[in-house]
Amino acid sequence: MDVRDRFLRSIEYLEARILEPVLLADLAAQAGLSLHYYSRLFRVLTGETFGGYVRRRRLSQAAERLISEDPEPRLIDLALDHGYDSQEAFTRAFKSLFGVTPGAFRESPRTAPLVFVRGAIGPELLDHLKEVLEMEPRIQEIEAFTVVGVRERFDHETKHGIPELWMRLWPLLPEVPHKGAGVTFGVCSNANPADGSFDYMAGVGVDQVDRLPPGLVAETVPRQTYAVFTHHVRSPNLHAELQPTMRFIWGTWLRDAPYEYVPTPDFERYPADFDPYSGESYLEICIPVRARS
Repeated sequence: MDVRDRFLRSIEYLEARILEPVLLADLAAQAGLSLHYYSRLFRVLTGETFGGYVRRRRLSQAAERLISEDPEPRLIDLALDHGYDSQEAFTRAFKSLFGVTPGAFRESPRTAPLVFVRGAIGPELLDHLKEVLEMEPRIQEIEAFTVVGVRERFDHETKHGIPELWMRLWPLLPEVPHKGAGVTFGVCSNANPADGSFDYMAGVGVDQVDRLPPGLVAETVPRQTYAVFTHHVRSPNLHAELQPTMRFIWGTWLRDAPYEYVPTPDFERYPADFDPYSGESYLEICIPVRARS
């Protein structure tokens, strides 16, 4: 049994006891590894500490119960069931993670940033983190640039339509004047935390903007410091493949990093020779950040 299988066995042990007082040493023993080695392995494979993982798994289960159980569970019962000694402590932890109180989440689940929901670790996620995503970004200042393309507004329920936006762009690319090196961008902007909606633009970088053909718009992304993640593409179904990557970046890395999000456009950057069918392409996900004060 290799280290990956040992680790999964320990996670299965934890998931069966997620609401019990399990220690990191218990998981190390289940994996047959030293506590020191297992602690480092847990951080590398999950992107977060053991305590952070357990806390988010418990709160995620509580969130699921809030919107799925009938009759609705009492908040004090949820608090006690999920390791909190009072309703107030549970409410503070829930709001800290999801950005809304349990009551507000129950009334309108879409108001919460669902990337913070922590699902159980499985083989697929481990493979994804190991083979697809470089989990530590480089911190880089990127100069301002301009993109010309097509733009539409999406939310959590409609974002599956983003690949269709790219399909609308491809036949228009020959009409775009002053294309630079052929680098393309997926730019997210104007996010509304209240309803989870955002503008998404699929476009190509240009050196300057003249009169644009019908259906195309231009947007300039300002100079900014970014956390730049490299995602190695393994499937032509890129939209689906990117979902665990985005959940890791926004739901795990950003919460624990010594950087905080800057509310300016974030974007995906695709090299000129990008080909999702080659099995060798990559893209970069650029998140605007600044050092935490």
